[in-house]
Amino acid sequence: MFLSIPALQAQVLQLQKDNERYRCMEKCSSQLKETSEKASINCQNKFPEGISSCQLYLSSPTYRLVGKGKVHNTSGDLLHHRPLPDGHLKVSVDVVLDKDALLPIPDIVSETTFLRDAIGSFVAWPLDLIYIDDEVFAQGSQQLSQKIGSRQKNKRDLPVTSLPKKGAFVPRYQISLETLVDSSDMATAGAIRLLDMEEDIFGYSCTETIGKEDLEHIFRHQELGVGVIHTYIQFLYDNFMRGNDQLSNRFRFVSSSLVNKALICREPDSCREYLVKRFMASRTNNLYLWPYNSGCHWLLLAIDPLKEVVYFLNSIDGEWTNYPDMKQLVDTSIKVFRSQRQARVPRTKSNNITWIKVQCPLQRNGIDCGYFVMRFMREIINMNQIEIPITYFDEYKCAHYTRLQLEQIKEELCQYFIEKRLISI
Repeated sequence: MFLSIPALQAQVLQLQKDNERYRCMEKCSSQLKETSEKASINCQNKFPEGISSCQLYLSSPTYRLVGKGKVHNTSGDLLHHRPLPDGHLKVSVDVVLDKDALLPIPDIVSETTFLRDAIGSFVAWPLDLIYIDDEVFAQGSQQLSQKIGSRQKNKRDLPVTSLPKKGAFVPRYQISLETLVDSSDMATAGAIRLLDMEEDIFGYSCTETIGKEDLEHIFRHQELGVGVIHTYIQFLYDNFMRGNDQLSNRFRFVSSSLVNKALICREPDSCREYLVKRFMASRTNNLYLWPYNSGCHWLLLAIDPLKEVVYFLNSIDGEWTNYPDMKQLVDTSIKVFRSQRQARVPRTKSNNITWIKVQCPLQRNGIDCGYFVMRFMREIINMNQIEIPITYFDEYKCAHYTRLQLEQIKEELCQYFIEKRLISI
């Protein structure tokens, strides 16, 4: 039986991809055996113990930055209950910068080959392609002690800045928090803060990890990881919903750590079970706010499981059909929830979950999606209504958020970090 030309071309293309992946793995292995003289002058062969924010690089087909995450350098660490390959460390992936980047070593357990599918999960990464933040890594303990000592004398003083123009916005909490970070142990490599999150927020108690790089992303207005998004959710819960029975009974949240693109592909059953369990906690009509990370982009789903309506808020104007795995998970979870509560629906409705694309404000760059999602959640809760108009709320309707509107969200985050005393000197 002869194959058609298109079929042969497809086979050749797949072989080329497999060969390129194999060559990349060989190259990574060979680079680990080279002497330090032959290695890149920027290569950091020693990593601080513990968890450190890092940048992830690939060397093939071109040398480039492909993502950001945290490297876990602890003795006896395992990856999916197996020893790590020689010359590799365990890395958690937070942000993907190259959506077409392949993993250095495909994950045979989850059958994951693309970096974008590993958001929120652990992978093995070659030592010479992991880079700790240069400023943090190079900072000696003696310099740090001098810096802290000089600032502790006036640790209650606010940072001195030039006087702004009349009417100009001054990010006071961002400036104050950045000063606190620079004066604390958070300025050292591997330093983290743990934020306890109670069961009422996501349906289970958990601890969120915040590293210096997470805070740097806020200060520098860069892409946000799940830790920052979850911290803002706790801010919303503490400042709007706690003690307000109407809001706390109306709005609930879905954890982006338990349901994300990587886990949907790897463990769809556990994702579905979690969603159904969250929906079963509903006593009345609830709106579940779920920040969803597709691998390179944050968007927001607002789900009303009783009415079987899903509001889709995407700041890059994409369609939900671009996220088939996510949509299938939500539809299936709602149907299972319907079955478990023994709800009767018309036959015409039985296979149709209502999806509504909300005409929300749109971003004008490739960075702002996380900030937009946080503002979406704030505005939805502030409006205190289950139904979201297709054209969005009149009170907040606009084509794009201004930089000031996003800075206000960042100010709330930084104020919350300060008030929670997560950073102290």
